[in-house]
Amino acid sequence: MKFSVNNSYRDLEYKTKERMPDAVPLNIISGGCHLYGYLLTPGDTYEAPHPAVIMFHGFPGYTTNNDLEYALMRMGCVVIHVNHRGAWGSEGNYLFSHLVDDAIAIAKWAHNPAVTTQYQIDEKAIFLVGHSMGGMTVLNAVGKLPFIRGVAAIAPYDLYAAFHKGLEKELFLMIEGEGQCLHMTSASAVYENAMEYSGSLSVVQTYDHLKDQNVLFVAATEDTVAPVEYMIMPVYDRLIKNPGKGQCELISLDTNHGLCGQRIRLAETLGRWMEQQLK
Repeated sequence: MKFSVNNSYRDLEYKTKERMPDAVPLNIISGGCHLYGYLLTPGDTYEAPHPAVIMFHGFPGYTTNNDLEYALMRMGCVVIHVNHRGAWGSEGNYLFSHLVDDAIAIAKWAHNPAVTTQYQIDEKAIFLVGHSMGGMTVLNAVGKLPFIRGVAAIAPYDLYAAFHKGLEKELFLMIEGEGQCLHMTSASAVYENAMEYSGSLSVVQTYDHLKDQNVLFVAATEDTVAPVEYMIMPVYDRLIKNPGKGQCELISLDTNHGLCGQRIRLAETLGRWMEQQLK
């Protein structure tokens, strides 16, 4: 057995104590800073090599997605979670301009032959998954990572849309309030950084590389933080009207930005999409 969505919420028996599921601490360098996180291994219930999911948190990351990560591990994935610069103990200052560079550094680490061998990762089956600001991050980063099998954006946040759809005040209040747990020089500095880099991080402009990529968008119908019509539909409509070599799919869940009321369905949605890509 290589992968099974049906095991998302079932604890499985393992063959040996040496190869039971496990969590391993990680320390990866990006921009000269140590980024801290963990790696989950599925154990010997599944045949190696394993597909891998690299999970990216939003701003600041209160929706941890730990439940989703463990569900993916039980499905048979190696799961990698590393916190961005300035977030949750990682070194450096948090800035939006660091997000894509951090993602690229983490993904390249995961694709390194020494790492794929150590953790029995299938180098041809590495996926990027991000929630909220993490969704914006993975949609941008995948264009510079040709080895990625697929990218999933869960309720992605688009800084460009925020500045062009009258959501600037809400963005600043989010940075000022929720961002207090981050290491940053000031909320104003982070807001100005968002303004400066919003164009280069625009989700709409990711069309050029997403058209040839396997992409899943998960939309939350009651999302007031990252409204679907502003932050998903512009790029999704463009991908559907002008498709490339990739496959694009949009799944809508009747819930809010944190997908708090649809967590099990979210795990199953992501798992079934991955299952299709792995065939």
